[in-house]
Amino acid sequence: MKVFSLFATLSIAAAASMAAASFACAYNADDVSAVTNGQDRPGADLSNADLSGADLTGLNLTGANLSNADLSGARLERAVLTKANFANSNLKRAVFSEAQMTEANLRNVEAPFSYFGHAILAHSDLSDGNFFRADFRGATLTESTGASAVFQEATFDKANLSKSDFTFANFSYSWLFQSNLSESCFTGANLYEVNGAEIKAQKADFSSAKLGSARLTGGDFTEAVFEKAVLDKATLKGAVLKDVVWGTAFKEKAVF
Repeated sequence: MKVFSLFATLSIAAAASMAAASFACAYNADDVSAVTNGQDRPGADLSNADLSGADLTGLNLTGANLSNADLSGARLERAVLTKANFANSNLKRAVFSEAQMTEANLRNVEAPFSYFGHAILAHSDLSDGNFFRADFRGATLTESTGASAVFQEATFDKANLSKSDFTFANFSYSWLFQSNLSESCFTGANLYEVNGAEIKAQKADFSSAKLGSARLTGGDFTEAVFEKAVLDKATLKGAVLKDVVWGTAFKEKAVF
């Protein structure tokens, strides 16, 4: 009897704890109502909220908590999202063009086909996120982190990715025309068949990166590091290769 009583007490306590945790993770209904009605809401708690298709254009959501939220198809053009938390959220086909996203947390987001054209993402964290076919044309990602993120077939034309960490990220088949990768780390990254014509990659680290069939014509790789990188069939015609560190890079059939 005592054993049953103890078990019942523990079960009730566990249920109460789970309910409290669930409540703690819930969004603030007033905040959701405010933003869906076009009101600025810095610091809003929108965690776990369903904001799919919502129009949040130009809103000030500085420091807002949007973790685990559904923002698929949402419009956030020109929104102020400095230090906003999007961790684990669904951003599929969401639009962030010209948004202010400095120091935003986008860890582990699902953001295929999303649009970040000319957005400011300096010092942001995109680690482990899925940005398949996302569009970052003209975006600023200086000093950001995108380790192990998926950027396959994404577009970064004329984007600034300098001084950033993309260790083990997947950029295969992506577009990097005239983008700035200077002083960034791409150690172990997959850059297979990227279109990186005329990129700036001074002092970039491509150690152990996969650059097979990459199109890197006319780029500036001054003092870049390619130690143990794979560049088979890569094209670097007209590229600036001053003081490049090749080490044991694999360059079979690469074109210079």
